[in-house]
Amino acid sequence: MSNIITLPTRSKPASTAHYEEIALYGHAGPLIVSLARRTDEPTGLIHVVLLGASVGLEIVASLPDDEKGRAVADFVGPAVLRTAELVETELAAQPEAC
Repeated sequence: MSNIITLPTRSKPASTAHYEEIALYGHAGPLIVSLARRTDEPTGLIHVVLLGASVGLEIVASLPDDEKGRAVADFVGPAVLRTAELVETELAAQPEAC
């Protein structure tokens, strides 16, 4: 197609976020579910995160960095882990679904 012109775009350099792990909820295959706090910004939040080679770091839930937020995170984290375990089991039982 001679009428399509692709122009270069200016892309911003990728920024890097830094997190510290507060609690580890567990592993489901290659995935890790943990509770983390961002250390390079004063956000006042804690995050339930899913870590994996393909997904990188995916924030599943963000909660206030206080006792109530931690209590909710301690329910959300294990629920995310259990979901990942069930998906892993389902995919192992039906490899054609991949």
